[in-house]
Amino acid sequence: MNTLQIADMQNYGALLKLFNRYHDFALSTHINPDGDAIGSELGLYLFLTRLGKSVKMFNTDAVPGNYKFLPGWERIEDMHTLRTYQPEVLIVLDASTLERIGKTLAKSLLPTHKLVNIDHHATAEAFGDINLIMPSASSTSEIIYKLIKAHQTRIDKSCALCLYTGLMFDTGCFRYSNTTAETHRIAAELIEVGEFAPGEVYRNVYEQLPVAKIRLSSEILRTLQVTDDGKIASVYATQEMFRKTRATADAVEGIVNQIQAIAGVEVALCVSEMTDRTAKVSLRSQGHVDVSQLAAEFEGGGHARAAGCRVVMPYLSAINTLVQAAQRYIDQSALEHGDCQKD
Repeated sequence: MNTLQIADMQNYGALLKLFNRYHDFALSTHINPDGDAIGSELGLYLFLTRLGKSVKMFNTDAVPGNYKFLPGWERIEDMHTLRTYQPEVLIVLDASTLERIGKTLAKSLLPTHKLVNIDHHATAEAFGDINLIMPSASSTSEIIYKLIKAHQTRIDKSCALCLYTGLMFDTGCFRYSNTTAETHRIAAELIEVGEFAPGEVYRNVYEQLPVAKIRLSSEILRTLQVTDDGKIASVYATQEMFRKTRATADAVEGIVNQIQAIAGVEVALCVSEMTDRTAKVSLRSQGHVDVSQLAAEFEGGGHARAAGCRVVMPYLSAINTLVQAAQRYIDQSALEHGDCQKD
């Protein structure tokens, strides 16, 4: 089982005291929120409201449609509704850096007392007054589960569903290397408490695909490029593709996993042209390359096998830049792996 380090235990204690001391909380998570981001945010929201706290949620980007089955999603507010609101405590979830909640939101959502950072990414920065960073956890949703258990508060059905969704997403439906025996024990408890069918959760997240997403996938896959050595595969999505297919930006989610599955590919990347002249990048690794380190070079983050970033450059420039960077990591990895073999 994962055991809490002393520093983690101290921060758990500090958070529990903070929950008792303050009344007004705000929650936020990273741009382009995924299943763990939304699941952990809603799970913590439901827990704090059960404690009688005043809780608001503000995200830069909208909740993707495939997570709108989760209880409480409609209470996540757009950052433009923020105005002059100041919480006593701001809790940032799953973001790696404060800026990843969105630069505008990071500058305007200022707590009067405490900034809390809860994350499980190895690349996470300790930007909070209290930092609960647990790279050994499968997901931020797992950390929230443990936090609620440490508070000795019963997890209700709605909270269980949200946390399970985050757990399922960030473990790749329990396929990734961050899946442990403890992960399955937690999942089993959440299923029992939540009284939901795991297959139904999976269908909601992965099998409720709008026609626009399928059409967008077709457009994107036509852009497939593979390097001469077959180790890097890339695709891209343009604003014209979004207009043509009537798909939203979140419809790109998951496409990078398809090209990751190409035989021989070690690094896969999908670049999306955004409306603010930036490019959103999703990275996947099948080999020895740690794409979280690659993403960190561009102020992004994530995991060794799945990471992302947003870069301020045209999408075609972003592809070239990221492919070159990925090639550098692959070459370095080959040298290191070769040295190990020689030893």
